Amino acid sequence: MVDYAFLQAQVYVAIVAEEGSFSKAARRLRVSQPIVTNRIAALEKTLGIRIFERTTRRLELTAAGRLFLPEIQLSLRHAERGWDLARYSARVATRPICIGYSPYISSDLLPTLYELNVSELEAKRVETVGFPEPLPELVSSNTPDLIDQVLRGQLQVGLGIQPIHDPSLWVQPVAREGFCVCVPKNHGFAQRASIPARDLDGQPLYWVSRKLHSSFYDQTVEYIHGTGAQPALRETASTIHAIDTVARGVGLALLPSGAARLSRSGVVFKPIADRFLQIETAIFSRRDLLRGNLQDFVLFLAARLQSLRLIRQ
Repeated sequence: MVDYAFLQAQVYVAIVAEEGSFSKAARRLRVSQPIVTNRIAALEKTLGIRIFERTTRRLELTAAGRLFLPEIQLSLRHAERGWDLARYSARVATRPICIGYSPYISSDLLPTLYELNVSELEAKRVETVGFPEPLPELVSSNTPDLIDQVLRGQLQVGLGIQPIHDPSLWVQPVAREGFCVCVPKNHGFAQRASIPARDLDGQPLYWVSRKLHSSFYDQTVEYIHGTGAQPALRETASTIHAIDTVARGVGLALLPSGAARLSRSGVVFKPIADRFLQIETAIFSRRDLLRGNLQDFVLFLAARLQSLRLIRQ
């Protein structure tokens, strides 16, 4: 039998840890402070450990609390995901498909997404009851956020940047492109046909924030360092900001090769010569929801994107 008081006490522990005080946690929970204090004290008594060290000046987690808290937070995230999925299943037949995409995916994919109409797929089906609305909803976010939203059921489909390793997801590559370097026109690299990654050694190099996708960032940096190059990496908010910075003569910028289509006076774009330094876009969806109409749609979209033949060896 579920002990709801025990579950509630775990929520209180998580919020107290986030807020750093019982009084702030009580205000957030909209209960009195003694209720929070007593529930956590009862939990500590049940577990036979102290979760928080209490002093008149500060509140800190004990060693046991530091072990206990991450597991509580993980279980709460799973519970929230369960509620999201339940809400998703209740509305899936009454709302359009929602597709999320990273702003860093191959730009060649975007026209297909914008022009996508489910009516073409619907016309091929004998039974169309419960089929999604013809025009999908599109939202943009970074890949880790898209993964979380797909796992929660807030998005049915994601288009993000590899690597995507979650075993709960069905993942299919749909596009691959190389990198280019944005260079000031008066820079020594400006006369070259291409630039090997090793030649970036010591160069001020503007690139995306690691927060965009830490695994992708680390994988790319590891490759560059593996060539012996140690560029001075600097974060930039967007491709346009990076190009504007380079146009002022402040360093170089590492960008997807599609950025070379952009026009800006004072800069040129040179392809990275290393063929294994690439950005791979993948479509993904929850494995356990990939059935029926959603499966039909995801496979339809994957085939449509792969037909663009943007994966090149």
